[in-house]
Amino acid sequence: MKITKKIITKIEGEATLKLHKNQNIIEFAEIEFWQYRGIEDFLKNRHYNDASVINPRVCGICGHSHLIATAEVIENALKIKITKKAKILREITVGLEIIQNHIKWFYLTLFPSIKDIDYFKALEFSRDIAKIIALIAGQFPHNSYAIAGGITSDLTNLEIIKIKNFLLKMFERYQEIMNIEGYSKDLEILFEDIPKNIGKSLNKFLVLGNNLFFRANGEIKFVNEEKTSSFNKNALYNDKFYEVGPLARNLKNPLINKIYEEHKDSVYTRIFARLYEVNLIFEYLIKEIDKIDINEKNFIKPRNKNGKGKISIEAPRGSLIHEIEIENEKIKKYNIIVPTQFNLANGNKQNLSPAQAALINEDEKYADFIFKCFDICAICVSH
Repeated sequence: MKITKKIITKIEGEATLKLHKNQNIIEFAEIEFWQYRGIEDFLKNRHYNDASVINPRVCGICGHSHLIATAEVIENALKIKITKKAKILREITVGLEIIQNHIKWFYLTLFPSIKDIDYFKALEFSRDIAKIIALIAGQFPHNSYAIAGGITSDLTNLEIIKIKNFLLKMFERYQEIMNIEGYSKDLEILFEDIPKNIGKSLNKFLVLGNNLFFRANGEIKFVNEEKTSSFNKNALYNDKFYEVGPLARNLKNPLINKIYEEHKDSVYTRIFARLYEVNLIFEYLIKEIDKIDINEKNFIKPRNKNGKGKISIEAPRGSLIHEIEIENEKIKKYNIIVPTQFNLANGNKQNLSPAQAALINEDEKYADFIFKCFDICAICVSH
């Protein structure tokens, strides 16, 4: 048996992949992340509102998800309810962040690992999404407009109309990338030289968040972490590994389910689900924005000073968990579990993570592509 060590880059950081091979066929893979930033320790003994400024810095791609999760976990701990208006505006920014991530990931991370592509498509969408988020949140990225009790922004009817027009135009333009019938010229070009059925994994899926139109199929109380040989921790559900992300949370969609029935949990199905989810989020946000009542309050002041909370939301890469313990308005404990800890965990031969299972029995030449099809974020893991 031969072991090849690969440094995987362009995944929002770096990871080490050790491939145990018989000739060129992968028999086992070890996954390690070596960055560490210690944000959870940095939060201790600070006022809980400081987390709304610090946590978006966990990641430059999914900072909104960490911001919303931060606000929600504090609200969960202090038993705060927010208005429907605040909830919808939060949904819009998180939904747009997911859309932005999926497009950038496809054109800037995944596609260039196989062949050349016009990456300006991703940059155009990214620019327009930044404009919408700036209208709601004041800046992009790393804003802190979502705080415990609601939001700091106060939009006019004219700004709401402007946001909806932006959404409608982007949705129409996205049909050139993947249309509502599920056809994508660029996706087919990508798979001209790659088999569609490689990278099949555990065929076990987990959804823990209930934001946007996603619905949980599990409970966060059954999630546990375990230490590994590197700085990342494995995230398990009842001591077993499950795949999180767009495929997991959209299996009930008829079109995605049809692709899944044909190709199972392969690289093609995983990528298709991520690209098609963009259409579903656009449709959802366009409907939700009409439900905003600008006369509702933006913010409800918290009254409690102590409490414990644990919540999950669906972020671009899958289920994101935040946990907090507050004493006299100060953070006593904070814990973050990110989607990459589920999908890119470093399990053993008896209990494989989704990425490990996807790599086994595949040719080494596809290892980089299979690994990246999970949309990894090494920076989130290094929190």
